[in-house]
Amino acid sequence: MQRPLTAMAALLACATMFGPGLAAAEDLTVGMPTTPPNIVHMPVLIAQDLGLFKKEGVTVKTIALDGGVKVYRAMLAGNIDIGMTPGAVNVVGASKGAPVKIILSNTPKYEASMIVRDNIKTMADLKGKRIGIQQPGGFADINSRAVLRAAKIDPKDVNFVTIATDDVPALVADQVDTAILHVDQEMLAKSKVPGLHAIARMWELQPKTLYLVDSTTEKTIKEKAKALKAYTKAHIEAVRLIYTDKAKVLPSIIKHTGLPPDVAEKALDYMIKSCIWDANSGLAPDRVTFTGNLMEKVGNIEKGKVPKYDDVVDTTFAKEALAELGEWKGPVCPSSAM
Repeated sequence: MQRPLTAMAALLACATMFGPGLAAAEDLTVGMPTTPPNIVHMPVLIAQDLGLFKKEGVTVKTIALDGGVKVYRAMLAGNIDIGMTPGAVNVVGASKGAPVKIILSNTPKYEASMIVRDNIKTMADLKGKRIGIQQPGGFADINSRAVLRAAKIDPKDVNFVTIATDDVPALVADQVDTAILHVDQEMLAKSKVPGLHAIARMWELQPKTLYLVDSTTEKTIKEKAKALKAYTKAHIEAVRLIYTDKAKVLPSIIKHTGLPPDVAEKALDYMIKSCIWDANSGLAPDRVTFTGNLMEKVGNIEKGKVPKYDDVVDTTFAKEALAELGEWKGPVCPSSAM
């Protein structure tokens, strides 16, 4: 699961805890926010398994860190070349002058849901229930409170219960009434307790939030432009294969996630139907603007300090890749333009 977006104000601190960059001159090291990956994180691993990076002339190594904020810090420090990081973290970082740019967002939609037990039929039924979170201010806490706001329920009227990082066992064991899960985790939980169901989809509740992006430093952009363009193109190709050749990508998904094949296929089908991935760049300005304004509203960006689109995003590599691949217009899940 994507990890907490906590301690935004201290986002740029701790960067010095990482050493100098480790990647070879034209190779790329990509930081991922969790292990094993969720299906939403899979395009980079699909591109790796199917030789798409090799075809484009770049060698990509992936490493997993404990959450998107740690990935951002490692990338900022030069310890990795590309970070799969929360969009909000990048916007906040840009507001503080961090020399980082988003180059791609094939996962712009907020792919998470509140999954509940069968005694909860509507969001109004959340009152008095046990809300599963990992920690105050963490990923599940933030999203659970967003659902409560939508339901007009005061957080004081629910019982927050701290659970382990893996939400599924606590929900299955009836230790909590809710959990914030990715689609694949949801399907796994439902395979054990069929009455579990989604009460809120975050991509519907917050349709303009920029979720997960690929970002890199301005230094890496200058030093490894050719490799970044190759990475971007292969990554986009992998997303297009998800939409057009399920049989080709499913073995990679099963291998890396460790999910039972039937659960993996069911989750993938649902994510394709929901158009979770963007088969172009995912860098629509409205998402960046909305996320910046939201971060200002909740106090993570100082008033009047919301960065401009060009301060956050470098569209160079996506535009070059799309000039060669052509714009994706379907047949499934047409994407918005930059």
